[in-house]
Amino acid sequence: MAKRNLLVILCDQLRPDFLTVYGGRGVPTPNIERLAAMGVVFERAITVSTVCAPSRASMMTGRYVSDHQVWSNDLPFREGLEYLAQRMGALGYATGAFGKLHHYPARDSKGFHVFEPMEEGRLGEQEPYFQWLKARHPEITGIWNHQDHTFNFSEEEYYEHWIASRAIEFIRAQREQPFLAWVSFQGPHTPFDPPREVKGSCDPSALPRPLVWPKGQVSPDIPLYREVTAAVPGLEAIMKIRLAYAEMIVAIDRQIGRLLDELERLGLLETTTIVFASDHGDMLGDYGQNQKGPMPYRGQIDIPLILANHPAIAAGTRSRQLAGNLDLPGTCLDIAGADRLIGASRSLLDLAQPSPRHPRTVNFSEFCNSIKTVEDERYRFSYYPFTGQCQLFDRVADPDERRNLADDPAHAPVRIRMLQHIIDFLALNGGVRVEAHDFVPRQQEGVATKLPGYQHHFPVLYPLNAREVELLTQVGLDASYNEFCRNKPVTRHYAKPYWNEPTLPPGGPEQERTSDR
Repeated sequence: MAKRNLLVILCDQLRPDFLTVYGGRGVPTPNIERLAAMGVVFERAITVSTVCAPSRASMMTGRYVSDHQVWSNDLPFREGLEYLAQRMGALGYATGAFGKLHHYPARDSKGFHVFEPMEEGRLGEQEPYFQWLKARHPEITGIWNHQDHTFNFSEEEYYEHWIASRAIEFIRAQREQPFLAWVSFQGPHTPFDPPREVKGSCDPSALPRPLVWPKGQVSPDIPLYREVTAAVPGLEAIMKIRLAYAEMIVAIDRQIGRLLDELERLGLLETTTIVFASDHGDMLGDYGQNQKGPMPYRGQIDIPLILANHPAIAAGTRSRQLAGNLDLPGTCLDIAGADRLIGASRSLLDLAQPSPRHPRTVNFSEFCNSIKTVEDERYRFSYYPFTGQCQLFDRVADPDERRNLADDPAHAPVRIRMLQHIIDFLALNGGVRVEAHDFVPRQQEGVATKLPGYQHHFPVLYPLNAREVELLTQVGLDASYNEFCRNKPVTRHYAKPYWNEPTLPPGGPEQERTSDR
């Protein structure tokens, strides 16, 4: 059977509540709705990290932030990782990435055969989009060209149009092998500069209003400081930004339409599976905060996630399974027919089934050691390390996350359980450091709920010997739990620790680093 093509469509800082497929109003997105009609909309999807580069590093590796160690923007990946594009290339796929990958250094494509970047100016005058636009407008001096939330030139010269066009050229060239096209739009990230062709397309009165804390509610210290340093001044300014943000979504939706129409024109739509997601959201004035960072609130931790156009899923359906953008690389590899996935990534193809083989019971997100967040089917819990401060929200009774239950005695068992989950994930992300003979059945079962296929990751040290098997059997204990070690070579050391300090960019810590935060 011929392998399916894959089109991954990624947005930057897109929150789901502005989209009609998630109940939003006032923002026309017929092409995102088209994707939803072709596939499964995941209603409980979160980002693996609430800042761009860490989240995107997870999408390349299938690993959590405290594993790949891209803690924040403009930091390199730790050594010794495998990457999605390399794995897909080994499976016979032509791979192309278009737009914003946001790796460090900015030219690092992590193995894509074709890379046409739009990196927000990180490449300076070597930025391909800047060179393309300057050839048409010699007067420009930088990549951003806008006034009063409006792009200066035509929609056909807008960076989102340029990104889609580069992807279309790549797709047209594929005739001999299946392809993975990774199309990463810049918006609706700042500078909130939609082209004039979409101005007036949204209804300002129907857009989500910014959330405010109820009287007496106070943020923990870390987001509280952000409320002061990254605040948006006043409701009128917030709603003006939200309108431009919404118009940028419309501009992106039009480019998604171009991609889908071209696939259809080429006769490739039927054989192409599409994944649509975001790296994270944007506070957009919620609780007085702007953009992103160590705030675990729905405006930036919730993401849109759609798996579309695959024969193994039911079109036009919705899923309440816990999922996230961590699952993008596992999904691509599963659809490509890989014999194993990557890191801790799961397959959306599996999670979209009525009874998944590997459902999640808990999801995990983190940004640096500023915040660690876990959520299950009902609760979202965040811990701010070294402060002792926590937030616990009942997502069923309080979907807007306005009542912090962390100090409520009635919810103490929930708080304890959630802290245990955080400890599990931190242990997982350092590599499962357990001697094989101590890796007892209950611990294996617990690891498997958070890392299906953990056998691929486990360094075998001191497996059971025949005498130990005999003793365990005599007292009625399961002595078969070491079976997965049987055909693996025994090591006498653990794998290289994952917690080495990341290498700083040239110039050391005092060098000012480019950042979009």
